[in-house]
Amino acid sequence: MRRDLSAFVDSRRDALLKLLSDLVAAKTENPPGNEHLAAAIIADFFRACGIPYKTYEAEPGRTNIIGIVGRGRPRILIAPHLDTVPVGEGWETDPFQAVVKGDLIYGRGACDNKGAAASMLIAGEFLKSIESELRGEVWLAGVADEERGSRLGLGYLVKERVLDVDMALVPDIPEHLQLIDVAEKGACWIELTSHGKQAHGSRPEEGVNAIWNLIHLLTKLKKTVLPHAAHRYLTPPTLNLGQIQGGNAPNMVAALCRASVDIRYLPGTTPDEIVSLVNAAVAEAEKETGGRFEARTLLAQPPTEVPEDSPIIRALSDATREVTGKAPRIGGMSGATVVKVLLAGGIAGVGCGAGDGSAPHGANECVPISELVAFSKILALTCMKAMHVAT
Repeated sequence: MRRDLSAFVDSRRDALLKLLSDLVAAKTENPPGNEHLAAAIIADFFRACGIPYKTYEAEPGRTNIIGIVGRGRPRILIAPHLDTVPVGEGWETDPFQAVVKGDLIYGRGACDNKGAAASMLIAGEFLKSIESELRGEVWLAGVADEERGSRLGLGYLVKERVLDVDMALVPDIPEHLQLIDVAEKGACWIELTSHGKQAHGSRPEEGVNAIWNLIHLLTKLKKTVLPHAAHRYLTPPTLNLGQIQGGNAPNMVAALCRASVDIRYLPGTTPDEIVSLVNAAVAEAEKETGGRFEARTLLAQPPTEVPEDSPIIRALSDATREVTGKAPRIGGMSGATVVKVLLAGGIAGVGCGAGDGSAPHGANECVPISELVAFSKILALTCMKAMHVAT
C-alpha cells in the first residue's frame, strides 16, 4: 500500500499544481474573506472524486467545507484554511496567478495555507481510492477566517459542535515538514490607559502628564519577572510593547495615553495570574506617580500542550520519517495557531507543514513543489497509521 500511495501521489503532481493554481486565483484576502470562492473549487474536486461534503457558514460567503472519506472511528480532521492576508506591496509577479520557478510555486496563499489544502485534497483522493480498507474516517476541511481569529472558521465549527472528530492535523506550520507543533505559549493582550490632566506645555506643573505616568508603568512592567518553570519545548515568557498613542501636540500636557502589551506565557500559568500581575504593577504605579490607570484585557488564550504519546503525534512522526527519511522534531511555538481552538473543543490537534517559515504574509510568497507532493503522502499515511494506532 505504501508503494501504491507514493506512485499515486507522484502521478497526481500536475493535478496538485492545478488545484493550487486555482486556489491562488481565488481572491480570499481577509478581510473581507470570500472563502466561498476557494470552497467552490474544493466542492468541484470532491464531486469529481465522489467524496460527500457539506458547507457551513457563520456569515454569507465565509464558507467552511468538509468532505468525509471512510466510515466509523477514529475520525481524523485535516484543516487548512482558505483565507489569506492581504497582498501588500513588493510582489515581482501577479500574486493571484501561480507562477512556477524551478521547484517553487509563487502566489498569495501558496504556503499559507492553500498549498496545504491542495496537498490535503490529493491525499483525500488517494484515501477515497482505498476507502474500503480504511478503519475510520478522514474529515477533509477547508476552513475560513484563520487570519482574523477563526471566529467564522474553526471557532464557529467547534462552537456549533460540527466537528465530531477524535484528533486533528493543522497543516499550517511551515517548517519544511520537519516540525510537529505540540505546545504553544499562552497569549494575553492588555490595553493600559493612563489618565492625566491637560495643561499648557510651558507650565507642565499645572497638569498631570499621562504619557510620563504610562512610561513609568511600562518600565515597571518591563522589569517584572513573569512566572514560569523551564519548558522543554518553549522559550521563557515574553512581554512586548506593541502599541502606544498619546497626546495632542508638543506644547500640551497629555491628558490621555494608551498602550497595548502582548504577554506570552508558559503552561503552569493562567490568564488570571497574568492579569493579576499587571494589576499589581498598576496599583504600585498609581501610588508612585499619583496618576490613574486602567487595565483592560483584550485577549486571553491559555497555553496548550498535547501529550507526546498521543496517537496523532506518533502517526505523524512515523509517516514523516517514512516519506522523507528523516524524523521530524517535536517542538513548540511562541505564537498561537488554531490548535488552541481545537484543544478547547476537546480535540487533540497538532501542527505541521511544508514550506519555509519566512514565506507566509510576505511578498513573493512561495512553497517548494516537492514538499507539497511529499506532504500529500505524509497526510494520507498519517491518517492510515493513526487509525491503526487508535484502534
